[in-house]
Amino acid sequence: MRQESLVTKYDYDFENDSIFFYGSDKKYKTSADLDGIILDISEDDHIMAIEILDVSKRFNLAKEDLRNIRYFEAAIDISQENIWITMKMSVSKRNKLVDKGLNALGLNSINLPVSNQEIALNC
Repeated sequence: MRQESLVTKYDYDFENDSIFFYGSDKKYKTSADLDGIILDISEDDHIMAIEILDVSKRFNLAKEDLRNIRYFEAAIDISQENIWITMKMSVSKRNKLVDKGLNALGLNSINLPVSNQEIALNC
């Protein structure tokens, strides 16, 4: 069963090149760090926020472009062993949309239950 969450806000830290997608009203329990992609997890084991470090390098975008995000989504597939994340982002550049993608894989070291989750943000 796929669980969907709509994040309502994001903050981009230009100096540190990190972005944080959030907005859930759930209560925070813990975080999982997948080599610079940090998932905040609620008490009911839903992904409630995502932080991406070195985001311009990971998505191959200029830092200035990250001030014009139009869309972000992440599909998170959790198995007993792994957490697999597929992310898509659209930014506005010179009045055109530029689409970028990123995949990440990490161990499910905090024993999250098996699930398929999705987070999306429309700006």
